[in-house]
Parts: sequence; C-alpha cells; structure tokens
Amino acid sequence: MDMERWQHVFLILFMLPLLVRAPTVIGQATPQLDLTLIGQGQGQYVAPAGQITKLKIEILNVGPSDIYLSEGDAYLDPSLNGTWELAHSEGMGNFQLNYLQSAIWTFELAIPAKIQAANETNGIPQVALLVKITYLTARNVRLWEQGEFSLDVPGASVQQTNDFQWLVAASVVGVAAVVAVAYKLTLKKR
Repeated sequence: MDMERWQHVFLILFMLPLLVRAPTVIGQATPQLDLTLIGQGQGQYVAPAGQITKLKIEILNVGPSDIYLSEGDAYLDPSLNGTWELAHSEGMGNFQLNYLQSAIWTFELAIPAKIQAANETNGIPQVALLVKITYLTARNVRLWEQGEFSLDVPGASVQQTNDFQWLVAASVVGVAAVVAVAYKLTLKKR
C-alpha cells in the first residue's frame, strides 16, 4: 500500500470514534433542562425488586427562554442487555417553566420482580433508570432532555457487567472492517 492509502486508513481509524458519537453530538447543542433525582438522602435511591417506589425528579430550566413540559418517560433495562423498556409514561400538560425555574415530577415506578442488576460496587445491586423529559420551546419546537440515574435494587438478580469485553470486541470488528475496505481499495487500483 502506498503512503496515501495508509493516510486514509489512519484518518478513518481516527474518525471512527467521532462518527460513532455523531448523532448525540449533533442532536442538541446545549442542554435546556437539568434533571436531578431527589429525595432519599445521600444519593442512595432504594427501589426494591417487585415493589412500587415513589421517585422525584427535579426539572430545572437552564435555557435562555420559557419552555412547556409535555411528557415524562422513565425507562429500565431489566435484563441488562442494553434494551431500554418503558416503565412509566405520563403527560405533563404543557406545564410552563421560565428561565431558572424548576418543577418536581413525582411518579411511581413499578420495579419488576425479575429484574437483573449490576453489582459494580460489591454491595446492593444497582439498575440504571433513564428519564426522558419531552418539552416544547416558545417557538413550538418539540425537544427532549434525558438523564441516567442509579437505583439500588435489593432483591434483584445480580449479573456482573462485561462492558470492557464488548468494547474490545467492537474495536476488533471496527479495525477489521477498515482493513478490509483498505484492502479492497488496493485491489481496485491495481
């Protein structure tokens, strides 16, 4: 392979991580809302498996203009396979929030009895809660903001996460794809 092709390969390898994150980077430039899980003391949010837990999310408008809260959705990944499942959805009646005003969204979340949780702290198993707030701007543009929070879930089935193994496997596949494309380009030019 000549020097120009190697430069293309290195450029692709350099750009690959940026391209993977492109949809989240391009989607919304600056956050309009700041979401905070509030309530149970020092950051420990306990939601026992098989029970209904009352949670509170503070929604602070940090953007430059008024907004209108449209809908709140809460998602769980009950099998730890990366698939978010809607656990609670609620309309917010286009509640108006001025700049630097906040609202508290209180909702009841039913935690499945057979939920799997990560045991990253060698303590109480934890699950991730994804909260998505949909809102309208003063110009009637529909946007959303989301936040991810950890919940301690006593009684959940414990599973160790293997994020590092998936990252290594994805990297190997990515590099193999780049090498295959570079090889095909080399064959075409001959």
